[in-house]
Amino acid sequence: MAISSSTTMIPDDSLYLYNLTLRHATPGLHTCLGQFTGATKKAQELVIAHNTTLQIYSPDLNTGKLATVGKAHECVFATIARIDKIRAVGQSRDLLVITGDSGKLSILEFNRQTLQFQPVLQQTYGKSGQNRLSQGSYLAIDPQGRAICLSALEKNKLIYKIQASPRGLLEVSAPLEASSKNVLTLSITALDTEFDNPVFAAIECDHSEYSAKKAYDPQSSPLHLNYYELDQGLNHVVKKKASMSLPASATHLVPLPGHIRGVLVCCDSYLIYANPTKATRAYIPLPTRQGATSTVITLHVTHRLKKNDFFVLLQSTLGDLFKVTVDYDDDREVIDDIKVSYFDTIPACTSLNVFKSGFLFANVINNDKQFYQFEKLGDDVDESSIFHQVHAMDEIPDPTSHQFQRKPLENLALIDSLDNLCPIIQAEMIQTTHSSTTPINQLVTLSSSCYLKTLTHGIPTNLLVSSPLPMTPNQIYTTKLTRDAANDAYLVLSSLQDSKTLVLSIGEVVEEVEDSLFVIDQATLAVQQVGNSSVVQVYSNGIKHIRQGTDGSKTTSDWFPPAGIQISHTSTNNEQVVIGLSNGEICYFEVDPHDDQLVEYQERLEVTSPITSLAIASSSNEFRKSSFAVVGCLDETIQVVSLQVHNCLEIVSLQALSSRSVSLVMLRSGPHSTYVHIGMENGVYVRTTIDPITGTLSDTRIKYLGTKPVQLSTINNASSLLAVSSSPWVGYQASGDFKLSPLLNIGISTGSSFISEDIGGEGIVGLSGNELVIFSIGDEESGFDPSQDFNVEKLRLRYFPRRMIVDRDEKIKNVSIYVAQSEYGRKERFGEAESEQQEEQENSEQPEDLEVTEATESSKSSKSLKSEETDNPDDPENPDEQQHSPQTGSWASCIQVVDYTSSHHIVQTVELASTDSILSMEKLHFTGSPKGNEFLVVGITTNQRFLPNSHDNSYLYVYRILKKKGLPNKLRFLHKTEVEDAPNALLAFNGKLLVGLGSHLRLYDLGQKQLLRKSSTKLEYITSIQKLMSQGNNRIVLTDARLSTTFAKYDASENRFVVFVDDVMKRQATAIQTLDYDTIVGGDKYCNIWVSRVPRDVSARSDNDWTLVKGQDGFLSGAPARLTNQCEFHVGDIATSFIKGSLVVGGHESVFYTGLQGTIGVLMPLATKPEVELMAKLEDQLRKHFDYNFNPDMEPDHAGYNLLGKDHLKFRGYYNPVKNVIDGDMVEKYYELNGAARVKIAAALDRTPKEIERKIFDLRNRSAF
Repeated sequence: MAISSSTTMIPDDSLYLYNLTLRHATPGLHTCLGQFTGATKKAQELVIAHNTTLQIYSPDLNTGKLATVGKAHECVFATIARIDKIRAVGQSRDLLVITGDSGKLSILEFNRQTLQFQPVLQQTYGKSGQNRLSQGSYLAIDPQGRAICLSALEKNKLIYKIQASPRGLLEVSAPLEASSKNVLTLSITALDTEFDNPVFAAIECDHSEYSAKKAYDPQSSPLHLNYYELDQGLNHVVKKKASMSLPASATHLVPLPGHIRGVLVCCDSYLIYANPTKATRAYIPLPTRQGATSTVITLHVTHRLKKNDFFVLLQSTLGDLFKVTVDYDDDREVIDDIKVSYFDTIPACTSLNVFKSGFLFANVINNDKQFYQFEKLGDDVDESSIFHQVHAMDEIPDPTSHQFQRKPLENLALIDSLDNLCPIIQAEMIQTTHSSTTPINQLVTLSSSCYLKTLTHGIPTNLLVSSPLPMTPNQIYTTKLTRDAANDAYLVLSSLQDSKTLVLSIGEVVEEVEDSLFVIDQATLAVQQVGNSSVVQVYSNGIKHIRQGTDGSKTTSDWFPPAGIQISHTSTNNEQVVIGLSNGEICYFEVDPHDDQLVEYQERLEVTSPITSLAIASSSNEFRKSSFAVVGCLDETIQVVSLQVHNCLEIVSLQALSSRSVSLVMLRSGPHSTYVHIGMENGVYVRTTIDPITGTLSDTRIKYLGTKPVQLSTINNASSLLAVSSSPWVGYQASGDFKLSPLLNIGISTGSSFISEDIGGEGIVGLSGNELVIFSIGDEESGFDPSQDFNVEKLRLRYFPRRMIVDRDEKIKNVSIYVAQSEYGRKERFGEAESEQQEEQENSEQPEDLEVTEATESSKSSKSLKSEETDNPDDPENPDEQQHSPQTGSWASCIQVVDYTSSHHIVQTVELASTDSILSMEKLHFTGSPKGNEFLVVGITTNQRFLPNSHDNSYLYVYRILKKKGLPNKLRFLHKTEVEDAPNALLAFNGKLLVGLGSHLRLYDLGQKQLLRKSSTKLEYITSIQKLMSQGNNRIVLTDARLSTTFAKYDASENRFVVFVDDVMKRQATAIQTLDYDTIVGGDKYCNIWVSRVPRDVSARSDNDWTLVKGQDGFLSGAPARLTNQCEFHVGDIATSFIKGSLVVGGHESVFYTGLQGTIGVLMPLATKPEVELMAKLEDQLRKHFDYNFNPDMEPDHAGYNLLGKDHLKFRGYYNPVKNVIDGDMVEKYYELNGAARVKIAAALDRTPKEIERKIFDLRNRSAF
């Protein structure tokens, strides 16, 4: 996108968006285990490759949890195809080899300083993009690190010879081609040949004869096992064909270690052992699960034990794990036996990784990734359940003759999991509250196979203790008794209303301390441990200094302000005490290092306005004293006062605020950076940077937290911040920046951190009304993860979700969610609910009054109402319950009602017949029905089939929604209506039901026995209507399966819909949303997002001169007019939902979108022309800095690396050029630059680095976080 330096070149009616990814795609396409960081000799890290990002994890051996290393997601701005590892000769660290759609082979090294990957080599092997001839589709690396093989799906193969340079770096030779015309590659792997020539084995299919016949039988057509040997002496690739072909069911290759050699070919219910140096083969039958007809292996993992011992774990499509061991005679160099036994069952995965420390990572398909620990290796199995090798195909037993029963985990134990939202089918935004008066917007998604997941921005809390108090305190403090103490000893409660202080001990039992020597008949302003073994209590009328001797005795000394003057505010650390008096004077004390006594500075500073807040920085090992104090005054200013020797108690800086500051905190974020955190009376939080030399305040950041004044306190050893307004927030350092996130499920008025071994570390004690609460930050199981911005809550559904409707009823204060679910091939069914539903349908055939009465609401005779609490309880050891043998031709469908107001539980399940498949659903009020009656209409097909797509019958089921205040909503079946085509789209339109049936638009009204057809319109050029959306004023938008979006208007005089404008290009739209009357945003199946708008003159004519518009002829097989394309952008994921709203309190309305692979992003409108120009120029500068042309002679500390070598403009404009969208993910890489690069880019924009960073921060916080 080219933007002129003059803002006048930007059209006034143009729309510019700022795209930001809030949560990247979560399915792990590939994983790789290696020693990438080299932190210790035995440390291993796991790299997970998502569609466009990389993640690196390291296991915590103490807790068994996976912790991120470096950034949570490292965006590569390209589509990743494959990853693997390689190690240079003589090196102790592994390098990551990666291929993608950039057409380059990239070898990456992990930088331990920046905690990011950086390329050390990039070799071009093909064109940008991916197709069946792209060589990066498969990647195989010789175990000795001598060669890399790249293979395409068809024809092309490249083999690179790898050598080490004298400096120990990898060098790649020119690739050797091994192309075979009309050959498809199904699987490829590198064999372990030790020091012999590298060999790669591949399962291939020669389709030349089938291409001529245009017919291919996958069940009977044989495959071939071919070997590609790299002759290192001749620098030549030799292709060797196996003597015998493979069966058509061969799917996967498993290489065996070098002392055995050879490869296992995984076929339908058996394995074949093949060795390129031997002509004979061995066959090993596989166990079959009870109820299944075969076992199909999809992946494997090989783990080496001591010496030459090893085992292989195979996984089938159903998730069953099988252990393969080889009895090998080293003396005779022959295989005595190959054994296979059932090991365990876990969710089906795309890859498995076994750590040397005894962990197993399962990269689960469409569910949370699982992290297991080996309890045992499965050596104690019964001999009768072990399958041994045979030497002929006819000796393999029938798969159904030896079946095993799936059992709970015995050899593995689940200890951790990583959230995975893939696939997100649909998302909605719901406003709720979490133990506070501030509303919180939550994203509710249908995702992860069979879950309703709620995503809330914030950090969960774990309530440990809640206890009533004998007084009503308004402040709480904790303190140690000595400097070297590990735990806090006192918990001090202060009440201004009662002028009282209560001192409690912290331990196994919380009880009042009788000998604390504190002043307890006045309110306490601060409690601080000072010096080595002293405690200071600051109260309204003085300071009490309590010193504890080595013999346990205590001595006290007091300091009192002048008569008639009180202490109003104070701030303390281990070495300093600063107090503000009611007459505007500031007194400063330092602690004598010899006897812990407080020494008052003889001079005092008098400020011109009453003091409202006061703060100094906490003590640390590096910085014992604070150089400055910050004072907040009633005149809405904060003043920086020096505490240094040469200018003590002099004002060195001043900053005006928009409101009075009620709380101040100073936090050090590094050796050269200190933040001043300001809590203001109007609920606004301000963070500003203080210069450690001059005390100047700069780089101010603002965030609205709530409706109440913001109270601040330090937690986590004074490295983090607790901010309390109408709800609590926590501030912390994450990924090199300071983040502020709300705390969920807790409501406090003030709080303080404390450390106690009785709760296992640090906790927070707070006041909630008249109760004392103690809680910890983070989930009870996984703890606090600063890389996670969303807290995910899950609700198990019965089948795969297809559609949900959120029913918000403000009148009865109720929120319900109706979830339509359908799953093909589901074997486990709920026959009882089905029969009850049929009986309910029969009973409802009689005409009845449509008015919902109290009697019908409270009636329990509706047998179709079935609680879900007894359906499929989650198995903690095996969370994926979808591992069943598919039953061809069977469907399982239901509608579930979720009470979202209070319980977040399923309150009703309506089971449908075994032939029904749900396609669509809509909630509406029919004009002809009594006021207040609402209905749920469900579009259904029977015996739905795929490839080709067909079905038997189609119906519209109508359910009445029963509502009553205080009770959850329920559904009651009313009737069904048969239609002649699949009802893919439903819409409430002017009190009627609008249905998209193929190329027809039908209007239906409610009848006694069925729906009544009121209108039917056949649309030219439309083949299959997929989605409908209302724009108001009788205008609708519809999407076609191939022809993108079309605007139509209902003509009441002719009782039909007339198309008047459509898109300028053909798109296969997956989601659309209204932005305004003329503008929509949409996404297609090729990961593009676009914004289209009806031209102003066309929109005006459709409203004012409709008679002329509806008579116009179509143009070029389309509507009379075309939409104008406002924005175009490639996000790397298929958009499934668009939601308008904001995730922050008081935020601007933006468009949030969800992607099929779990992506959550936001499109924020840019407000002004200068803002558009600045961000466009910044993006262009960063695009040049992160150049896709790799330079191996680049300086080591240069940050401008492009990991895959993909042009950023080509990636974001994958199918259509980028238009009017700024890539926020690229812009935020500005934070990753070193100081010199930041200054250089900022200077090119006539800005300072701080101004650029503040602008990026403000854009993110407008609608997100």
